[in-house]
Amino acid sequence: MKVHVIYAHPLADSFSAALHELAIKSLRQAGHEVDDLDLYRERFNPVLSALDREIYHDPAINQKYVANYVQRLQAADALVLCHPVWNFGWPAILKGYFDRVFLPEVSFRLVNGVLSPGFSNIRRVSTITTYGSPRHRAFMLGDPPRKNGTRFLRAVMNRRVRVDYLALYNMNNTTPDSRARFMKRVRKTMLAY
Repeated sequence: MKVHVIYAHPLADSFSAALHELAIKSLRQAGHEVDDLDLYRERFNPVLSALDREIYHDPAINQKYVANYVQRLQAADALVLCHPVWNFGWPAILKGYFDRVFLPEVSFRLVNGVLSPGFSNIRRVSTITTYGSPRHRAFMLGDPPRKNGTRFLRAVMNRRVRVDYLALYNMNNTTPDSRARFMKRVRKTMLAY
């Protein structure tokens, strides 16, 4: 299986970096081909410009500046997102990625007023993430990152897509043991792909 991993964290020595490395290593160990996209290392421009917005609804040209990213998604059988949760949302670079790459006739199709998913090739989606806050606080705020990682992504993928959401809450108060347990969970999930 070809797995597209999208990683969003600026620091090479972060826990997110360790999770990213573990995910890639585990997927490869399980025999999968990994297409790794490190948004910071590739200096992805997350800003949806005025021109991007003007051409957004024109499928003849809307991929002009992001065609490589679109092709990588279209070639994938599975998608893994690895990122922290900041201010109860995706890091800005990841949010900008979705704004610029998830385009009409790419991530969704609109025919006679009916929406259909564009990434029918993707059969599995996993999110590996950390939160600074405890789970109950995220729950009280509606946990938008969880909804994005499960509901939003499910809506634009294969109708039978399997979705995993692996979250370590209260990161600021974790222990080496709790982080090790979470890494074991991540490894197990990636090896089972």
